[in-house]
Amino acid sequence: MRVVVVGGGFSGLAAAAALCRGGARVRVLEARGRVGGRVLTRRLDDGTALDLGAQWIGPAQERMAALVAGHGLTTFPSAARGRPAVRWDGRLREAPPESVWRTVELLDGFAAAVDPAAPWRAARADEWDRLTLGAWLTSAAPDPVTARYVGRLLAGGLLAADPDEVSLLQMLFYLRSGGGSGLLLGMAGGAQQDRIVGGPAALAERMAAALPAGTVLSGAPVRAIHQDDLGVVAYTDEGAHRADAVVVAVAPALAGRITYSPALPALRDGLTQRMPMGVALKLHAVYPTPFWRADGRSGVTTSADGPVTETVDNSTPDSSRGVLTAFSYGRQARELRRLSPGQRRAAVLAALVELVGPAAAAPDDLVEYDWSADEWTRGCFCGALTPGSWRDYGPALRQPVGRVHWAGTETATRWAGYLEGAVLAGERAAAEILAHPTT
Repeated sequence: MRVVVVGGGFSGLAAAAALCRGGARVRVLEARGRVGGRVLTRRLDDGTALDLGAQWIGPAQERMAALVAGHGLTTFPSAARGRPAVRWDGRLREAPPESVWRTVELLDGFAAAVDPAAPWRAARADEWDRLTLGAWLTSAAPDPVTARYVGRLLAGGLLAADPDEVSLLQMLFYLRSGGGSGLLLGMAGGAQQDRIVGGPAALAERMAAALPAGTVLSGAPVRAIHQDDLGVVAYTDEGAHRADAVVVAVAPALAGRITYSPALPALRDGLTQRMPMGVALKLHAVYPTPFWRADGRSGVTTSADGPVTETVDNSTPDSSRGVLTAFSYGRQARELRRLSPGQRRAAVLAALVELVGPAAAAPDDLVEYDWSADEWTRGCFCGALTPGSWRDYGPALRQPVGRVHWAGTETATRWAGYLEGAVLAGERAAAEILAHPTT
């Protein structure tokens, strides 16, 4: 059996590995000149590593842990010792008020009623899907600052969107998929606990290298997919690739840009139009040392206002330099993007000064990466269905269309939006094909 995999990110590589183990002949077609998809590690001249995309794994992410160990890599704990800081209504404090956690607990309680494999079947699915997270927060949070902070923390920090851009059902699905807010938001003991030595890009490269020689073809964007009773053909700029089945392991927003013949069913095509990518800017401020640690600070901050929603200490054990990474999401990220590079730098550094002190004003370097401008990603962290879309279009998310199967982290039922979800989705798509071989 021959299978084409579209996309050499973690989902595509996981699908290819599982298919090869099952005896299939696989060709991975990757548009970029590299594998890894939404991970990208850049090294400064002194060797300091900056993870420009996805970077963390946590204790409940078993497949990623197994892949790291199986490919001879190790992890190190995220730097999070010391006092965090919360910018709340214009002032700094060490923790948000209890009103935040009471509001988040309400959401966790609702999420427990959602089946992540079929969110549209929840008893209140229609109500929750019509209601945006922002509208719910306006009525449920005890005050406007709590509503704004929770919206930035959850819609921004988890989906890279504004709370008015995602439905309550989308948020509840995401919380349930990741095991609840405690795991999703946590550093030690949570989804941000560990980082991979060498960056996740090193793991992607080893996963690709472990496949049979010649499996991965880079610089080969798939423009069209044709299928009939005899098989499928994936068309790139350089030629046609025939197979018995295909796994499309890219985000739905990008999958929708491929031309299909016959045309996709209306509901699957409609889904690709209703699952835009999130919008985020990730900016690394690099300093001679992690100066915040001398003051007993962790570098972990969150903010109820301003262009920066959160920061983390992204320094690595093998470098003496301090890396403070800032995240901006949704509307704030779009506003920053409209500024000139100099204006954007000034706005971000002013926010960092407010969060960690005056020493933040003068980094050695400020490195940014805008995934929305990346031709083969067009946003991050993942795609999210727009309000009102789960009931009608959600069932098409994983449903194969003939010989075309769907992967990518957006299609995962556990850890959707994470590298773990990408791997699980790729392995699920491979299992579908191996369970029902077409030849």
